[in-house]
Amino acid sequence: MRQQSIFATLALTTALIAPQLSAKELHVFGPSTWDTFAAGSPEEVVKKVTDDLDAKFMAKFPEVTKISHDARGTVSDGLSRLRNAQLAGDPIDVIVCAANPVNTSYARLGLIRPVDALVEHMKGRFTPGSVENFTVGGKIWGVPLSAVNVTTFFYNKELFKEAGLGPPKTYADFLAAVPKFKEMGIIPVVHQGKNAWMWPLYYMSSLAETTGNKQVEFVESVLKGSAKFTDPASLKALQLSRKWVDDGLVDPQSNELDEDAMKSVFYSGRAASYFGASWDLPAIKANAPFEWGVFRFPQYEGEPGHSVAFGGAESGLCISSTSKEPRLAGEYIKFAAEDAQAADLLAPVAPIATSHVGVAGSTDEVSKDLQTYLPADKFLDWIWPRELTETIQRSVQSMMGGEATPEQAAEQMQAKLDSMISSGYGFGN
Repeated sequence: MRQQSIFATLALTTALIAPQLSAKELHVFGPSTWDTFAAGSPEEVVKKVTDDLDAKFMAKFPEVTKISHDARGTVSDGLSRLRNAQLAGDPIDVIVCAANPVNTSYARLGLIRPVDALVEHMKGRFTPGSVENFTVGGKIWGVPLSAVNVTTFFYNKELFKEAGLGPPKTYADFLAAVPKFKEMGIIPVVHQGKNAWMWPLYYMSSLAETTGNKQVEFVESVLKGSAKFTDPASLKALQLSRKWVDDGLVDPQSNELDEDAMKSVFYSGRAASYFGASWDLPAIKANAPFEWGVFRFPQYEGEPGHSVAFGGAESGLCISSTSKEPRLAGEYIKFAAEDAQAADLLAPVAPIATSHVGVAGSTDEVSKDLQTYLPADKFLDWIWPRELTETIQRSVQSMMGGEATPEQAAEQMQAKLDSMISSGYGFGN
């Protein structure tokens, strides 16, 4: 009897501790404060949609008893924060990953795992270009779960009407309004020039047209060494970019303005337009005291390519290369990327469109207009290596500010790449 009692006690004890032994915790890491669900929403909204998702997931996968989230720091420090956390051995399973560092850093540095097999199970779920934005070296590194953004001009309809101009379709159309804007004392285009990362948008947009919409292929050939930034198509794109300043369209004092100052000039009616992206929509809706609209980057006459918008899906979910629970991390990502969950996670940001075919975007007139830009092309600074991107940003910024010629900017960009290659850089490494 005593032996039977001992066995019964052991069996009961084992039953009590078994659930604890099998309990799992998932760790979701955000390299910056922007790497969260419903990014940019009020903190209480981010917490609610995140808690709701986690509760639904744990109900479906009861072996997961806790899900922790850690999103801190600035976007510029995101890469170092992720690397340091992995090197320190901090538990990380799922990474809320922006497409930019996935392309430029995370995949090439081995910080994340390929998710081709995971995406294979979700065929047909994603909008055109969304998966491609997370594809590097022929492998898929992130599952899109994102609002879709596109580059665009925002304009003051009232000032354009006074100048006798509708949204310009060509550069020549826009240029024709400069004398009238000057007479009105209005800046045609203002730019957040202090933010060097915004200037290459002019170069990218121009390069799409000068290369016959082969800008990605051209950039890859430059990085492989079979083409150069000083080649005619690239030099012409820089020259066309500089013309915006020389022709009086872009305010030559723009390098003195950060984002807030630029928008202040626009909201006050001192500038007729600015070149940005649809991520600015919430701020413009809240602050512009006039009727406003959007138009595409204008078409240059005589160039082989057509005007494009850059952007698309910019956020997704990745599996950390150091995850101790890659299977459950994959299940969490697959669950979050289902249409029902994606709709709840993206609704707070009121996107113009989403990474999901089954999750519709906003239906207001501006959103409908911006939807005609899709699919967007991949940002070229997602292809350039980070070190080169910094040089391109500074070179184009100096060129637009009149401190360098287009020829000098091209030479600076090529010199940096040549230096990187001599130090061992190879495209795809």
